[in-house]
Amino acid sequence: MRRHGMGLLVHLQDVEPGREDAARVGMEEYLDRRMKVPGVWGAASYEALRGAPRFLALIEAESVHVFYSEPFLALASDPGPGEAEAKRGRTAEVRLVCAQLYPGLPAPSPSCPTVDVAGLAPVVQIGRIHVPADKLDDFNGWYAQDRAPRMERLPGMRRFRRYAVVEGEPVMVVFYEMESEAVQEQAGWKEASSTPWSGRVRGYYRQAPGSPGVYRRLGKPR
Repeated sequence: MRRHGMGLLVHLQDVEPGREDAARVGMEEYLDRRMKVPGVWGAASYEALRGAPRFLALIEAESVHVFYSEPFLALASDPGPGEAEAKRGRTAEVRLVCAQLYPGLPAPSPSCPTVDVAGLAPVVQIGRIHVPADKLDDFNGWYAQDRAPRMERLPGMRRFRRYAVVEGEPVMVVFYEMESEAVQEQAGWKEASSTPWSGRVRGYYRQAPGSPGVYRRLGKPR
């Protein structure tokens, strides 16, 4: 059974034209090396179906403290050859260290029956959202009481999580794991986005550039 960590590292990047293959190879090396760090429980690489930046690497850990451990930090100061080559072609980068807020400690439930499906999902959506400080209570209530319960019931939706950023741009990170991009074509997805509460929230939050991004997994998850 796969364990789900409370820490998530989101690493997004764009690369120069013609350097896409190097970026893919570099991401695989980047993830393979970090999977050996104690406390890292899963990882996968992705490429954008829509949104930006184009490439996404995800690392799930027991907690955010893993990303500040000596073994993890040592890898950044001594990159592998594929990582180094990919970095030379990088034109943009977003790196976020995230701590899970919702739904808290994960457990199977009737509303989220596939919580223990092994590996990060074939398709994910990452939203990077700016919320005014005086609207946080309303925004958090909307996600916990309105949007999340509707999303978790959709066929093909594996998990739905929300994160606070510990390091990186000051955004709220919303993370969906799906069996395929077809999940977003369902009537239920559109209905969840058209509730009165959803309309009110859209009036005050804004998305970071390129957000939300929808990404398809490259290869198998770790």
